[in-house]
Order: sequence, then C-alpha cells, then structure tokens
Amino acid sequence: VCSVVLAYVTYGGLRGTAWANTFQTLVFMSLGVGAFILIVRSLGGFSPTMEQVVEQRPDLLVRGERIQPLFQLSYTLIPLSAGMFPHLFMHWLSARSTKAFRIPVILYPICIAVVWLPSVLMGVFGTLEFPGLEGPEANSIMVRMISAHAPEILTGLLGAGVLAAVMSSLDSQVLSVGTMFTQDIVRHFGFHDRMSERGQILAGRIFVVLILVSVYLLSLVSDRSIFRLGIWAFTGFAALFPVVVAAVFWRRSTKYGAMASILAVALSWTYFFFSYEGQNQTIGDTGTLPVVLILAASALAMIVGSLVTKAPEQEHLLKFFSEEDRS
Repeated sequence: VCSVVLAYVTYGGLRGTAWANTFQTLVFMSLGVGAFILIVRSLGGFSPTMEQVVEQRPDLLVRGERIQPLFQLSYTLIPLSAGMFPHLFMHWLSARSTKAFRIPVILYPICIAVVWLPSVLMGVFGTLEFPGLEGPEANSIMVRMISAHAPEILTGLLGAGVLAAVMSSLDSQVLSVGTMFTQDIVRHFGFHDRMSERGQILAGRIFVVLILVSVYLLSLVSDRSIFRLGIWAFTGFAALFPVVVAAVFWRRSTKYGAMASILAVALSWTYFFFSYEGQNQTIGDTGTLPVVLILAASALAMIVGSLVTKAPEQEHLLKFFSEEDRS
C-alpha cells in the first residue's frame, strides 16, 4: 500500500491524487456494500445474525442509558478534528470555484452512511466468527470476514476495496505533509534560493518517502487498534481547532499565541496518550475524555499567548480583515 501510494503521489501530484481518491472511494463504496450483502447472506440473514449478537455480545450494542452524558458530550468534540485536516484545506483551496462544492456537500452524508454502516456492522458480526481479537489482530476483521464468506474471485476484489479505503486517506495526508515541508520549510527559510524548482520538487518527494517509510515501520510495532489510534489522532487535531478559529476570526491573535497553543496540545496530548491505555478511559472516571482538557488548554494558551505579546500591525491586518471586521 505504501509503495503504490508513493508512486502516484510523487508523480501525479494533487490532481492525480484527487482522481485516485474519487476512483478509490467508488470502489470501496460499491465493493463494501457488495461484501456486506454477501456476508450477511452467508451468515443466514440480517435479522438472525443480529439476534445472535444480542444474545452473545449485547455489550456491542450500547444503549443510550448506558452512555454517561459527559462521555457523549466529550465525543461531540471529536468532529472538530475535520477543521484541522491539512489535506482537506489543500483540496478546498485547489477548487476553481465554490460551486464545485455544491454536489459533494449534499452527497457527503449519504456517502458516509454507505461507507460506515456496512463496515461497522461487519465488524460487529465478525466478533461472532472471530471472538477474542484484540489490538492489531482486530484491525484485520473485515479481511477475515471477506475471506471466510466470499467466493475466492470476489475475495480479491473485496480486499482491494479495503485497500482502496486505506489508500484514499493515506495519499492525501502524505501529499499535504510533503507540500507543507516544501512550502513552510524549504521555501520559508530560504533553502529554495539555492535550489532549482526541480530540486524543490525532488526534496518534497524525498520527504514523502521518509514519511511513508516511517508510517510503515510504525505499523509494524504499534500494538493499538485502529479505532484507538483514530480516537487519539482525532483528539490531537480537534484540540488544535482554536488556532484556526483565532486565525480566521480574532484580529488580536498572534503567531506566538498559535505557537503556545500548539505546544500546549503537544505536551498535554503526549501525557494523556501514554497515561491512558484504555480507548474509553476517562479522566477520574467522570466520563470526560482527555480531548476536553486538551482543547481547553489549547484555547487558553492561544488567548493568553496572544494577549501578552504585541498585537499585529494594522498593515498586516489589512491583508486578512476588511475595514468593517477591524472596526
């Protein structure tokens, strides 16, 4: 997967990655629904399978009264992470017009339902077929279910759908990190003065290679489940949301406030990540997830860091705020 992503990201750039994402998403959606139908039929039907889940693993079907209010409220902060995804910013800024977003915004909730519902249900049903899977082993539950219940020729196609879903996220993230390296380090600090444009592109590609190699090596040693890693990743992104809010709406915000906010998130996130092993472990058993405190620390650092440092010059504000906004 890392090798294929490396190939089309380094040679296809943003346009190639966008088209690859479109194709990969269509493949995963169609094959995911197909895999779900085949597996449910093989298990004896949807209703009988759900009855087995209720009898054997009712804990997987968490009812509302079993969720602590603060726990549920804490989880509502996780979607803020989407506001800090650099690869989303990159795709948005590449559009020629806002009209390009009309259809995707309308179809987005539908596509999410098509992708997530079958995937989650297959994971739930997989606990009946392969009980006791934990950590990295649990990450392969969909592939195990496909191999056990789909015809051989379809197993490869459905497995390709799973890999397509992985690549459609990895490629955009890697591309954005490589672009940030080129723009914010190579060009920002003046290294490009001693490099041709071709050399700058090569530097970005080498950095992409290093990122993918790091991702691959981390996947070999990580003992956490995909869900647990996802929650922690989204926690870090969500906690950085005050930086974007301040940059866009607060004219008194400064770069030092942003730096303080990022530092506060890095330190608090690292502490909670290595201190809280359980994916649903809350602070003091109150039901409050670590994201609440990390987000609060981020916002406080952003405010204090901006107020104690020199306000931006009016000439600088004029670049980003209208006269009405600045008044």
